[in-house]
Amino acid sequence: MKVIVLAALLPIWAGAQSNDAAIQRALIERDRQSAEFSRPELRNLHTQQDSQPRPMRPDERALQARERDAYPRGKQVAPATASPGPLPLPGGPVYGVDPIPVQGAGH
Repeated sequence: MKVIVLAALLPIWAGAQSNDAAIQRALIERDRQSAEFSRPELRNLHTQQDSQPRPMRPDERALQARERDAYPRGKQVAPATASPGPLPLPGGPVYGVDPIPVQGAGH
């Protein structure tokens, strides 16, 4: 009786395993797209990974994330310099209005 039950459950289990592999492949692809959006130089790494046939590991997603983190970064863009202060209001000063001095500046 147990053999019959196991034989009946085998196709269901095999189908679940193939669905799980497809889901993992889709998640890996989404991780790659996200990483390539923020770091375009990773396209070369992903092309290299695709050209090397290797079996899917249980921790494939984490493995590829570690490889992406270890991949050298491209040119770093220097951050913009801070502005010296706020820009003046459009139209210039309004006549008849006394400007309020900045508190604690130079007094």
